[in-house]
Formats: sequence, structure tokens, C-alpha cells
Amino acid sequence: MRKISTFVAIAALAAVTFSPFPSAAFGLRIGPFYFGIPYFGYRHRHHASHALRNEASLKTGAPAQPGAGSQATAQQGLMSPLLYPALALPAVYDEIFSPSSSSPWPFSYDAILQTAFAKTAPDQNAAACPQPNRQSAVVERIRAEIRPSGNQLQAMQKLGGALGFASDYLAKACPSELPQDPAARLQLMEWQIEKLAEALDFVRPPLQELEQSLNDTQRARFGVPRSTAAASPDRANTIAPACAVAPTRVDASIEQISLAVQPTGAQRDAMDGLKQAFRDAASELDANCPVSLPGDPLARLEAIEAHLDATWRALVSVQTALSDFETKLSADQRVRFDATDFAAAQ
Repeated sequence: MRKISTFVAIAALAAVTFSPFPSAAFGLRIGPFYFGIPYFGYRHRHHASHALRNEASLKTGAPAQPGAGSQATAQQGLMSPLLYPALALPAVYDEIFSPSSSSPWPFSYDAILQTAFAKTAPDQNAAACPQPNRQSAVVERIRAEIRPSGNQLQAMQKLGGALGFASDYLAKACPSELPQDPAARLQLMEWQIEKLAEALDFVRPPLQELEQSLNDTQRARFGVPRSTAAASPDRANTIAPACAVAPTRVDASIEQISLAVQPTGAQRDAMDGLKQAFRDAASELDANCPVSLPGDPLARLEAIEAHLDATWRALVSVQTALSDFETKLSADQRVRFDATDFAAAQ
């Protein structure tokens, strides 16, 4: 992988500073492809309609009445990493640099539904963007593990700068408001997952450079999973966090929607399409649920990027079918649909 030259890095940082939108930073969008400065052509970006979406389209949605579900559950859904990707960084950095078998994947099937259907309060302040900062602790942990010397100190500095830049990049992706409509909120979630993937793109080159500079002793200590650090330096067959979706969860989700809207015979095809979309999303997440953790941080970062791509595809599957289903609802059905707190039932 190509290293970022000093000139390119300065130009990239200047582009971020003067660009009005985070999506313009470190790359260009042309149709379905994203060409990033850190390494051209590494990530295949998503379809053109998503790439051409602007921020204004993500802020529209039909108003909904607050449901009678659990306020705690709704709040959990509204403060989700799916809406505020900066919240995901602590879990993602732990997964890359110090994973344990109990680390939860923050973008599970249940999390997607809770976030999509959670009801916002009339005075919900979506502009209050959480910005947890973990890069300093991560860098210090790495420094203690590998005990860098010589050129490795510069590589460490680059990695620390990339971790901080990723956090700042996600801060710029903070939404100014949350759509009330579930399909519109799913569209926002698609956007935010892509922003998180782009933020990790910044981390990859300096992480690769640092790994390549390590000797065998340093490599054996670097990013050892917490569950095996004391027992086994080779870290083989480390169990990954469970993230599979139980089929009963999918059926329960669809049943809740069906009870709310009571679909007519003419709406049965759309209802079946929605059920299939939910199953496809669960299958997509299951297919990319790792059975073990890779042994080094760079490989774990790549696995997370693949998992994010799968999460994005799952979101698209649900959002597309849900948008189609909503267009077929009568006014009375839409009122019942909007008033039902699906998130509280998850």
C-alpha cells in the first residue's frame, strides 16, 4: 500500500479544513466509486443514488407522534452509533487494538431497528453531538506495548494524528436533526456508516506503516487481544464477538408492523417484500459475522471495514423495502404505523 507523502497529507488536511462537507474531504465521488487520497481505489463505494445524495435529503421525513414505549429504549436508539458514528470509535478502536471476546458489535440487527423506529421527543436536541475521544489512550497503550524507537516514533506520531483526524472527521458528520420517518432515518444511517468507513480509511495507511516497521518481538506484543494476552502470544483461534441474528427476531419485527397497520390483501405483496428485506438484512449481517478475530490490528481493521460494508447493505435492503411499503399505506394506517413504538418491542 502506498504511503502518504508529506505534501499530499498537507494538501489533504487543507482540503478538509476548507471543504464545507465531510464527504469532500480526502477524496472525490464519481458515480459509485470513491477515490480516496490515502490509497486510490482501495474501497469500492456504493451505488450512484447513494453517492449523489445530499445532506438536505437526509433531513426530511413525515412527522410522527411519540409512542408510548419505553423512554429509556427510545433514548438508547436515538443516541446510537448508527446516527452518531463518533460514538462507535471507542468500540471500534478496542476491536482493532485491544479486543476481547465480550466486545459487542454496535451495529447489530436489533440496534438497526431500535434506531430506525425510536420516537423523538418534540424538544429532541439532535444538534448535541457526542464526541468521545479515545485516541490518546490508544496511542499510549500502543507505545507501552511496542516501545518504539528511531523511525517508529514518527510512525507512531502519524498513527496518533490519523486517529485524531478520524474523530474530527466524524464530528463533522453529526446530523443537525433526526428524521422522524423510519425510512428517512435508515437513509441517514446509511450515510453515517459510510462516513465511519471513510474515517477508518484514514487510519489504515499509518497503521500499516507502523506494523511494517516492527520487529518480531514488537509484533508479538502489538494489539494482543485482552483474552489471550497473558496466556498465548500467538493469539490463534481467538473467538470473535457473537453477532448472529436469531430468525425469531426477524419474524417478531414483521409481526409488530403487521399488527400495527393491519395490511389489506392489496398490500400483502409489499408486506411480503418487507419481510424478505428484513430477512435479507439479517442474512447479510450473519454472513459477515466473524467466527474468529484476525491476529493483528491491521487485519482486524480490514475485517471491521468488511463488516461495515455488510451493515450498509443490510440498511439499504430494509430502507428500500420500507420506503415502498410506506407509500402503500392509507392515512389511517400511517397514523397507526407512526404511533407504534417498534423500538420498545425489540
